[in-house]
Amino acid sequence: MAMADSVDPETTQFPPVRATPQAINLGSSAQLQASPQGNNRGNNRGNGPVIALLSLLLVITVAAGVWLLVGLDGDKNSSESSALATDSSITATQPTQPAESEEAAASSATTQAEESTAAPSGRPAQPTLPDGAMPANDAAASNADAGNLNNVYSGSVVTSAEFARAVRDAFVLHYLDTNELSGQIQATSPVTGDTYSLSCEDNGQFVTCSGGNNAVVYIS
Repeated sequence: MAMADSVDPETTQFPPVRATPQAINLGSSAQLQASPQGNNRGNNRGNGPVIALLSLLLVITVAAGVWLLVGLDGDKNSSESSALATDSSITATQPTQPAESEEAAASSATTQAEESTAAPSGRPAQPTLPDGAMPANDAAASNADAGNLNNVYSGSVVTSAEFARAVRDAFVLHYLDTNELSGQIQATSPVTGDTYSLSCEDNGQFVTCSGGNNAVVYIS
C-alpha cells in the first residue's frame, strides 16, 4: 500500500497534457477548408463535355458561314460572266443584219422577176426569132410557148447565157414598174461583176435589148 500511494518523482516534473479547444478548432477548420476544393474539381470535370460541344458547334457555324459566302460570290461571278457573254454575242450578231436585209431584198427581186409575167395579149406563142438566137434558159431551150417574157436568148457570141438571163430579169422589173415594153435598163453581169446600160425595143413578137460590150438579148 505504501508503494501504491507513493508518487513517482519523474512524473511530477511535467504537467498533464490535455487537448485544448484551440487545437480542435484548427483541425476542424482545415478539414472544412479542404472539402470545397474537392467539390470544385468535380464541377470542372462535369463541365468539360459541355465546353467541348460548344467549341464544336462554333467551328461548324464558322465553316458554314465561310462556305455560304464563297458559294454566293461564285454564283454572282457566274451570273456576271453569263451576262457579259450574252451582251458580246448580241453585239457580234448585230452588224450582220444589214447584210441579211440586202440579201433578202435581192432574193425577193429575183423571185419577182422569175415569176410568169402577164405580157400584153395577142403576142405570138412561137415568134420568129433572128438567126443565131441561142436559148439562154430552160423555157427557151424547151421551146415553151412565148408571150409572157419568160423565154430568153443570147443574140451574139459575146453574150453569155448568164448575162442574158440577168438582162431578162432587169427588163421584167422595168416592165412591172412602168408597164412599158421598151426603155432603158441596167443589168449586172454575173461573169464580170460590171453593170451595163442597155436599150430595149419591142417589135410586137419579142423584145431586143442591146448595149454594153456588143451584147444582144432577145426576150419573148
